[in-house]
Amino acid sequence: MKKLASLLLALCLLLSLATFASAEASADLPVLRVAVMPFYISAPTYYIVQNGLDVANGFKIDLQFYPMGAPQIEAMAANEWDVGMMGSAGVFGVANAGMMIVSEVVLSSGGTGAYIRPDSPIAQVKGEIPGMPEVYGNAETMKGATVLVPVGSLNHLNVVKWYYAAGLSVDDFTVVDMSNANSFQAFKAGEGDMTAFSPPLTYQAEGEGWIKGSGLDSLSCDVWDCLYANPRTYEASKELIAKFVDVLLDVQTEFSTNQELASEWGYKWLHDENGMTNTTLQNLMDEWAVRPFRTREDVQNLTVLGNSLKELAIFYGSIGNLDPARVSIFDNPRVVTMEILDMVFGRN
Repeated sequence: MKKLASLLLALCLLLSLATFASAEASADLPVLRVAVMPFYISAPTYYIVQNGLDVANGFKIDLQFYPMGAPQIEAMAANEWDVGMMGSAGVFGVANAGMMIVSEVVLSSGGTGAYIRPDSPIAQVKGEIPGMPEVYGNAETMKGATVLVPVGSLNHLNVVKWYYAAGLSVDDFTVVDMSNANSFQAFKAGEGDMTAFSPPLTYQAEGEGWIKGSGLDSLSCDVWDCLYANPRTYEASKELIAKFVDVLLDVQTEFSTNQELASEWGYKWLHDENGMTNTTLQNLMDEWAVRPFRTREDVQNLTVLGNSLKELAIFYGSIGNLDPARVSIFDNPRVVTMEILDMVFGRN
């Protein structure tokens, strides 16, 4: 009995020493401050940290949490993070603060939809817009509609692109600016002629029996959420950023081919870590199907970054949300840079 107790004590000491040594080794690693948000886009980074893939690759991630794009951009100006992912708000970080685009992460336009009621005149016309057989409406039925949508959002862009495709302009509809949640309830109550959403509200809209008049995918408009670097710390941190992107691409590739794994870790990130209790595993499985992550092969084949962001910048300029003169920054190779990807793929 004494021998067994001694053996158990020795094992405990060995485990403690191993844990201490591991923690000590981890503490000696260079640190990369990575900005994350309570959205699906940050799930791969959470996976990396929880599974120790950063430490295994010789660096340590320090997660910096932000609720949305605006405070994350402000924090960049205060040098609180080195690299981070962001949605369409990234356009303003690039245009107004020189935030650097270094890679593409996830298809944010996937699953978007602009909705009409079944009894709408727009819903009675389908396939009349050339080359877009799944898109409803035409110039006659769409002109003069009242649209409930957050101004400047991807959902607003969806409506604008739909009207352009029908040969109309932004002068041919009226926008009532309201949040997605409020527009959903208002449209359900009978207000407006049209509204637009991204997942998961698109699934709820379809559950109401509303007709998806168009989506950015059916309008051939892909928008990618990106990974950005802080220009103030870029030179000092770019070697670590390249290491991070290398690991991130492995995880994004795995998530793109493994629905169960991606959904499980999306759920852990959103529901468990960020307390989003309305999130379900089915929501994440649905999102996986329409919003794929860029794979390693996808990114390796990219010859230019930021095309969809430049298109967003032009859109924001057209509605007065951005100075149109700032659009030219998306052509600046020091801001929209391939350097990190060249480092990852050994091209320099």
